[in-house]
Parts: sequence; C-alpha cells; structure tokens
Amino acid sequence: MASVAVASDILRPVRRRIALREQHPRIAQAIALRHNLHPVAARVLAARGFRDDDSLSLYLSPSLREGLPEPEGLKNLDAASQLIASTISRGESIAICCDFDVDGLSGGSQVHHFLHCVGADSKVFVPDRFTEGYGLNEGMVRSIASEGRRLLIAIDFGTTNEAQLNLARELGLKTIVIDHHHVGAHRPAADVFVNPQQPGCGFAEGVLSASGLAWYLLVALRKDLPAARSVDVREYLDLACLGTICDMVPLRGANRVIAKRGLEQLAKSKRPGLRALMKLSGVNREVSCYHVSFGIGPRINAAGRMVHGESVIELLATSDSVQAEKLAHRLNRLNAERQEMEQRVKERAVKELERRVELPSGIVIWDPDFHTGVVGIVAQRLVEMFYRPSAVMGVDQDGNFKGSVRGIRGLNVVEVLEATAPHLIKFGGHEGAGGFSVTPQNVAAFADAFDRECRLRMRTLDLEPKAEADTMITLGELDVELVEHLKNFAPFGMGNPAPSVLVEGLKVKETRVLKGTHLKVLLTDGTRYLQGMLWRETSHPALLPGKIVRVVCRPELNTYGGVTDIQANIQAVE
Repeated sequence: MASVAVASDILRPVRRRIALREQHPRIAQAIALRHNLHPVAARVLAARGFRDDDSLSLYLSPSLREGLPEPEGLKNLDAASQLIASTISRGESIAICCDFDVDGLSGGSQVHHFLHCVGADSKVFVPDRFTEGYGLNEGMVRSIASEGRRLLIAIDFGTTNEAQLNLARELGLKTIVIDHHHVGAHRPAADVFVNPQQPGCGFAEGVLSASGLAWYLLVALRKDLPAARSVDVREYLDLACLGTICDMVPLRGANRVIAKRGLEQLAKSKRPGLRALMKLSGVNREVSCYHVSFGIGPRINAAGRMVHGESVIELLATSDSVQAEKLAHRLNRLNAERQEMEQRVKERAVKELERRVELPSGIVIWDPDFHTGVVGIVAQRLVEMFYRPSAVMGVDQDGNFKGSVRGIRGLNVVEVLEATAPHLIKFGGHEGAGGFSVTPQNVAAFADAFDRECRLRMRTLDLEPKAEADTMITLGELDVELVEHLKNFAPFGMGNPAPSVLVEGLKVKETRVLKGTHLKVLLTDGTRYLQGMLWRETSHPALLPGKIVRVVCRPELNTYGGVTDIQANIQAVE
C-alpha cells in the first residue's frame, strides 16, 4: 500500500464512504409480520442476515436460560471451581489479582464479593500501572505469599506471565488464570488455566470478556460451595456487563445476553458504589450501553489511568452510601483530569504527524512526556482520524517506553506485535487492541518494523473506511415508532452496531457549530425536516447550505424542553 501524502499545514481526517448492505425485502416482510415490527426495522434485521427463525427470536429476547452456553463447555472451569472450594474448605485465604481496567476490575470485584458472601477470606491486588505495569509482577506475588495466602487467582491477565506464575509455584502458591487474551505457543504455568482462546476450548466463540468469564466462575462456584446455594448469581450481571461492554468484545451470542440482562440488573443494582457512579454519569432511568461506555466506564478506568485501580474495588465493595459518594466523586475528578490529559497528548501527537512527509501505514508516536495512562485512548483517536493502525508511547518509571496499539478492521494487532517482538521487552492483547513495552534504543527500530508489518498485512484490506447503512429510507418513514423499535435491538457495540439508515436527496438548509466542537445541521426533503448532529467535527465539505446530500445516520430521540424529536446522529455524508 502506498503511503498517503500529508499536507504540510493540516492532517485531514479520513471521510467514510457510504455503503448499503444487501437488501432482502421478502425476508423483511416475513419478519415484520411474524414479530409485529416496523417495516424499516424488519429491513434492518434482514439486511444483517437474520431470518425468521429461532436465532432471531433469541436476538430479540435474549434469555439466560436459552441464550448462554452451558458452563461445562468452558475448559477447566470445573477444576478452577473445585480448587477454590478445596482452598476455602481448608480455611485458607485467597488472593484475587486483576487488571486495572473496567474488565479486570469488574471481574475481580465479582469474585471478591461472592467469596465474601460465602464467608471466605479474600483480598484483591491490582497492579500499579506506573510502578508495576500490566499483569502479574514479582512484587505482587511475593507480597501474596508473605501474607500467608495459599491461592492466587489472576483475572484479565496471566496468560503471558510465565515467570511470575513459576515464582508463585516456588513460593508454594496454587494459581488459577481466568483470562481472554491471545494464547501463544506455550500454556502458562498455572495450576488451572481458563481461557476460551486456548486449544481445545473455543467456548462462546472464544470472545467472552474477563468479567464474563468471572461470572461463569461464580456459576460454577455456586454448584461447588454449599454456602453459595442461596446466592443469586444473576445479581452479579450488573458487574459482568460493565467489562463486557467496555472491553469491546462482540455483542453477540453470550456477550449479548450478558450485556442485555446485565444492563437491566444495573438499572436496579443495590450496590451503593454503582448507584453513586450512575448518578454522577447522569443516568436516571434505563441504563444503556452508551451510559456504560461514555459515563460509568470512563470513570472506573480513570482510577487506573491516573492513580491506582484499588479505589474502584473499594467503591464496588462498600455498603456505605456516604463512602460510595465520596469515592465516586473522586473518580469523577480523576476522569476530568484524564480528559484534559488525553486532549493534550492527542494534540501533540497530531502535531508530530504534521511534521512528517508521509502518513505511515502503521502510525507510531512516542514522547517521554506522554502520560502512559492515556496512550491507549489517544491511539484509538488516531485510528478514528486517519484509519491507520496506531501505537502511542510514553515512558514508564524504569525509563522504558510503554505503549498501546489500536487497529483497523481485518488487522490483528497482536499478530503485528508478535512479528515485531525482537524489538520489544514484552507485549500482549487481543485482535483489536494491545499493549507493549520497548527500550529507548529500540523505539525507532520498532516503529519501522511496525510500519513495515502493517503495510504488508494491509495490502489485502479495504483501506477506505465505510459507513454501512442497513437500509434506505425516506423521511416519511422516519418516525418515533421506528426509533422505539430500533432501540429494541440494543445493546449496541462491536458486533452489533446501532442501526444506520441511508437517506438520499436531502437539502442542507442551515448549519451551526455547538460549543465549538460539534456541527448541527437542518436537512429537508422539501416537505419534512430533520435535525442532524455531526459529532466532534465543526465543518464538512458537503454540509453547506443549499447543497443536496445523501446521509447515513443513526435515528435517535432527543428530548429538550419537554419536547421529544427525532435527531440524526450523522455517520457519513456525500
């Protein structure tokens, strides 16, 4: 793939090309009749490959009983549960080690709370992002052993922590790894290894989050622990859905069920910490993926990104409403700091790209002053702007560069990191996102290797990002009933995006910039009008008064001043 020339004055964000899914009108008609759906909503489902069968019924009404695979299919889950049960029966204490992101913290919190409910002694250990880095570390293992704990459960990492697991064994600890990240050629040295990506497993298509796997562990423990028979594991779905939604796993199959039923549980959760977080996030009615992804999740992540993730465990474990409010407000402040830091690092990364002659196939940006807690978010922003795999690095306390990488559709970033491993200290992750560290001497060599590897792998990919519409409609078909029917397809996320529609022949009546950040536009077909929002952009070459455009948008309901209107969340314009 040829590199793209970079303008000397500004890097222009990539515009998405409009595409329309293949339409199946007869199937759509059958779906509409059978399920009493709006005709446009039925067209959306047909275009996404659904037929009028049991899989569609399960999609529309995902149930725990019918929508989840049996726990017996998760390799080594029974062994993990039995090892925990035997540890508890001997009166021995347990250490729960979990990652500092939403997935790890919500998974660790589930297991910790559950063990507390059955009278077991457990303590959560969260690595410090800045002093210890990702995954198990020697200091954590030695601390656990020195406290006399006998079992170490690693959640959301451990697959690649060979040295630390061997140390745990030398110190007399039993170990369980509950993880979902890439499994290399060697099985980790844990006593029990639970990872759906390991050979001979493939449970739930191999795409469960760590918090989803932790919930399955509770299901198994309920069977093996007599004291747990009265515990309702459905009450832990509020936590399980957080990691499922925030860790960008595909929201289909088991993940969809956990997310859907988890959001319902979250709306009625009795956990003071979650109640306080939802209040600060502006959640006052039903809870959606949007609220988790852009409200609750970032505030939970902010702790590990800016200071330490242990305060999240404290928040999710407390039964004290006053303490919960205090901790939630602290996370809220940290999230505001994180947003400011993210913006500064992103602006500096873009300025660095402006100085380059060409935009590389694989973008690598590094600076000793970059805050390592926000490099992953900035990498994602660069992907959104330029549609190139992007790695962003800052310096850790050891003086090495620590980075995060985000990819594009069809490119497995862990495979790219694996190919560049001779230049790295360590790496890990899954298809869409990864983390790594590299010595200062090897940074430039890594950047060259990353660019070269991306260029090779992207030769067969479609490098023009698309806004794919599910169906084409007229403004006459766009009504409140349609939007309500489309909302039933939630939760939305990776693998189940919010429905998008294509509307053609619209005239731009007027535009105005809101808060210096977003573009609001009024569109018309000559008879009807539609308000649209182009988020995070203040201009678009096609959105000029008088122009005739075709628009891909997500129809949403917007209530202002007591009046509810339809608003178009614009995805692409031509």
